[in-house]
Amino acid sequence: MIDQQRAADMNEDTLTLESAILKDIPAIVDFVVNWLQQRKLDKYIFPFETAVDEASTNVVKHAYGGRGGFFQISCELNGADIIITIRDHGAKFDPGSVPLPEVDSALEERKAGGLGIYMMKKMMDRVDYGYSEGEGNRLLLVKRTSV
Repeated sequence: MIDQQRAADMNEDTLTLESAILKDIPAIVDFVVNWLQQRKLDKYIFPFETAVDEASTNVVKHAYGGRGGFFQISCELNGADIIITIRDHGAKFDPGSVPLPEVDSALEERKAGGLGIYMMKKMMDRVDYGYSEGEGNRLLLVKRTSV
């Protein structure tokens, strides 16, 4: 769980950290898992665990260079869509600048890393990225349910 002193704001649907660091990632993932469990959406836990872990790690490591910074994650059920929104004020990110991973090459021939965005896109029905000067980075992870 997130230490209440570290959480700038937390309610049932949103967790905000003023300075998210790598050690916060498991608690961020747990926040989403608990949200899904409370809504009896357990069969969607694995794809969201994977995508949120990857996205959150990328924010801390790349947007903030490992130093930590503002991080907000919100969970929403909109009709049949589970929508997880991650916001940060780190360095602007262009997902188009990330080369596609070499998934068809032999494992020993592949360079390390580069699978995160690929995995998110494979596990989600929609992955949407946006940036604005006032709001920073916004990542939308959407999975359609059978509910």
